[in-house]
Amino acid sequence: MNFIHHQLAAFAKMDQTPSLKAYHISLYLALFRLWNWKRFVNPLIIHRREVMKMARINSPTTYARAMKELVIHKFIEYEPSYDPEVGSKVNLSILWTGTCPRPVHEMDTINKQINNTHSKENHCEYVNSKEKIPITENALNNFDMKKKSKFTPPPLEHIQIYFQQKNFSITEAERFFNYYESNGWLVGGRSPMKDWKAAARNWMLNIPKFSAGKSKDAKNPRPGTKKTAPNYDEPL
Repeated sequence: MNFIHHQLAAFAKMDQTPSLKAYHISLYLALFRLWNWKRFVNPLIIHRREVMKMARINSPTTYARAMKELVIHKFIEYEPSYDPEVGSKVNLSILWTGTCPRPVHEMDTINKQINNTHSKENHCEYVNSKEKIPITENALNNFDMKKKSKFTPPPLEHIQIYFQQKNFSITEAERFFNYYESNGWLVGGRSPMKDWKAAARNWMLNIPKFSAGKSKDAKNPRPGTKKTAPNYDEPL
């Protein structure tokens, strides 16, 4: 199981499920982390208190509702345990089939798939509950769903993936996220943001200037340096 491909598939499926809230996403990512630590073995044995703490969910009612709705949308299968000494069972759905060859460098794979959206033999496929979704520019690269008229700030995980695709570090993605999160996602401190990816690309273009010390504006965090993306074939 390649967890970066699976995450991309999960994000694409979440984007197509507008009823999902932040607590659904945080719960799924908590389950995914545990699944990764167990080397993607199904079923996964979980304990409610541990998962709630990881997902930052404080209400048992919210936790139970989120679990039920993740089952409805076929992200997971859930078998609760009513014995506090026995863990519940969760099966996480396989959302990435891995139907195309995987080169050594996983981020190169993603970039090649984006650049070859018109070449069918170079497509991997993500599994949805009813259909298979080819990796296209819309499915893989448009996490913010541009068809929406109102801008919605992206999750940090989406920004981290986008920066890694561009061969920049996760730390740089966090600087970008923290800066705009702190100013209400305003461009230039005044205008509401319309396209976070365009802002991210502009941020990347300015990294050499900031690194060389040409700009010392205290409002802008100092970007870091490029970092080679790790190999995501192996679980953490």
